[in-house]
Amino acid sequence: MLRKLVNDLDMDVEIVVRTIVREQDGLAMSSRNVYLTPEQRQQGLVLQRALLRVQKSADEGEHDAAKLGEVGRQVIAEEPGARLDYFAIVDAETLDPVADVGKGALVAVAAYFGATRLIDNILLT
Repeated sequence: MLRKLVNDLDMDVEIVVRTIVREQDGLAMSSRNVYLTPEQRQQGLVLQRALLRVQKSADEGEHDAAKLGEVGRQVIAEEPGARLDYFAIVDAETLDPVADVGKGALVAVAAYFGATRLIDNILLT
């Protein structure tokens, strides 16, 4: 989305994609993490576990986005402290939903832990 905006507005800006910076325990770094209780912080690690499970399934040959989405949602459902907001598998450039991840995709997730909403994502290549 940002690339399209920069291109459409003919801005002299270079977009550099990087991997998410993570805390030592694997939680994506965020200013919101300070609002988590120690128990909620542990529960929040389910986001990365779900993303990694989807990555593993894709690496093992599953390319159906609907099936991969179910894999991720099932992992999150196993954590009673998580209230899922969304689990989406989309085109990394357009953010449109995809049916097949064979050419890559962005897997994005958001969930609440108490009142705190955490987000995370992973690129499937």
